[in-house]
Amino acid sequence: MKLMFILFFMLLLFIFLLFIVFIIRKKLIKKIMFLEIDEDLKNLAPKEFFLNILKREKFSKIVNYVGFFLFLLFTFFIVFLGYQEYKVYSDFSITPIIPIFVWSVVSANLLLALLIKKRENKRISEMLDNLEKSKLLKCAKADFILSNKILETGILGNNIKFGSKFLFVIYPGYIIPYYCLDDINVKEIFGRYGSKSYYVNVILKVPFKPINITFAKKEVCEKIRYILLKRKYKAQNDKPNI
Repeated sequence: MKLMFILFFMLLLFIFLLFIVFIIRKKLIKKIMFLEIDEDLKNLAPKEFFLNILKREKFSKIVNYVGFFLFLLFTFFIVFLGYQEYKVYSDFSITPIIPIFVWSVVSANLLLALLIKKRENKRISEMLDNLEKSKLLKCAKADFILSNKILETGILGNNIKFGSKFLFVIYPGYIIPYYCLDDINVKEIFGRYGSKSYYVNVILKVPFKPINITFAKKEVCEKIRYILLKRKYKAQNDKPNI
């Protein structure tokens, strides 16, 4: 019973920490959107500016450390102490395969999360490199700082920022010139037990790849699509002077 109490307390602590991390991330994104950032960040070169804005390395390191610490705690209590107590109070013996399997699954999930983060950081760096080669980053930075058109997308979404020439998505990180837009439509994602979410499918002109921006509410996606279509037609009429 003592072990069960410890595990229950750890589960509550884990859920509480996830909630705190979620709230902190939302507040950081809002601060970025409304440019409540220090002047040193604004004075960075365009590429370094967006690397700091889009990757948020300082915050993600804290999250990774907390996650790894919790992973070690769960490994110790659930796999080792839990198995020992189960052997004492169980009427039949079990092999170590089950706790080892659980530990392997948790380890694989942690490794997958780290790989996804690494891949996302690589994608952001490549996107910024391509924009820099096209001499768009300087204009994008000015557009980001000057723009105050921000769309609130709800708790489960990610606020996006509409510049005069670029669309900015902070998480996952995208900087999209409007004149690169080819088509925009809203699609559904069906999950388990009848749940569903929506995403804006943004198709970009060659050589860019289509991207999906996911949100919980259909009306939010429709609003984003409407704004992007207006910006797209405006960009087509005005030659990109960037």
